[in-house]
Amino acid sequence: MKSLTTWVLVMVLVAVAAGVGFWLGHRSGGAKDEADTADKGGAEPKPVATVGVLPIHKASISDDIVAYGTITAPASEVRVVSVPFESRVVKTLVAPGETVTAGQPLVEVEGSAATALALEDAGNALAAAQRDFQLVQQRFQQKLATTSELLASQNALKTAEAHFRSFEQAGAGGPRQLKSQSAGIVSKVDVQEGQVVPTGGPLVEVATQNQIEAKLGVEPDDAVALTVGQPVQLTPIENADAEPVTGKIRLIGRRVDPTTRLIDVMVCLPQDGKLILESFVAGKITRAAAEGLLVPRDAVLPSEDEGYELFTVKDDHAVKHSVKIGVENDREVQVIGQDLKEGDLAVVVGNYELEDGMQVNAHPVPQPAATEPAATEPAATEPAAPTTQTGGPR
Repeated sequence: MKSLTTWVLVMVLVAVAAGVGFWLGHRSGGAKDEADTADKGGAEPKPVATVGVLPIHKASISDDIVAYGTITAPASEVRVVSVPFESRVVKTLVAPGETVTAGQPLVEVEGSAATALALEDAGNALAAAQRDFQLVQQRFQQKLATTSELLASQNALKTAEAHFRSFEQAGAGGPRQLKSQSAGIVSKVDVQEGQVVPTGGPLVEVATQNQIEAKLGVEPDDAVALTVGQPVQLTPIENADAEPVTGKIRLIGRRVDPTTRLIDVMVCLPQDGKLILESFVAGKITRAAAEGLLVPRDAVLPSEDEGYELFTVKDDHAVKHSVKIGVENDREVQVIGQDLKEGDLAVVVGNYELEDGMQVNAHPVPQPAATEPAATEPAATEPAAPTTQTGGPR
């Protein structure tokens, strides 16, 4: 019994010794592994951001407004040709859009049947007034009529003469050609041959040639930035390739059109402007212009201090720049910063994830398509081949 107890005690001591040895060996091995990991720089690797870049370039930039409208004539510069009696149109001698000179015949008219009857009545009234005046005059000489009767007869005769003469001078007695009082463009022909026109009815409308202008519709937010006398480049929509005509703003409306919700801007045309009356045009107005360092709009981010920031790439690392914004349009923006120069690679894709000094993997992106305001819509050009190199300037 004693020998059995001794044997069990020996077995327990062996097991305990084996456990202690395993624990010490495992701890020593783990410490060695940690030391080896530390010696080999086993800290977690820093993230590398993949970004798209474009070179900063120096060029001119303009903020343009493109508005659309028509070529029209101010109401004050339109001469309406009419007659003071009911007339029948014998022949129209001009067409809308035709250029006419001062004194050029526009339309031929004659008195209508009612006018001919009125002319005959005026002639009969004049003859009767003449006979009455002669009788009263004879009676006055014979002391049979008073002075007041003579004066009344004389006034009646003058009235009848004036009435009949007005018909004659207006051409009621036969066909008559109505002529243009000044040089201009026929803006409208209101009648057709054979038509009977009432007294004072319009026949032909002539717009003064050197007074036609463009009427453009401008967004209210854009109109507040315009000034009278500002130049406007006008291009006919029907011919976008035509040479633009440069006019000047004459009037900026202070009322929003209830139909279009736009503000009317009137543009005077040059004397040699060859734009057609009532044609549609596009007007380009430069709101602001400058020359400086330009980047795509996506390259500029708002900063926490209510300013703006821009990231560039140098030696495969991101560099943050605080910048100011100059002139901008719908594609590019002018950036102003002391530490920026032409050719620096600006980050345009992936810049929201960057921090100053972060390692990056940069690759060039296609240049944005250039646009030019056209008569109908901006025309795009083919993207230019990228000229940047991965990794930034060394």
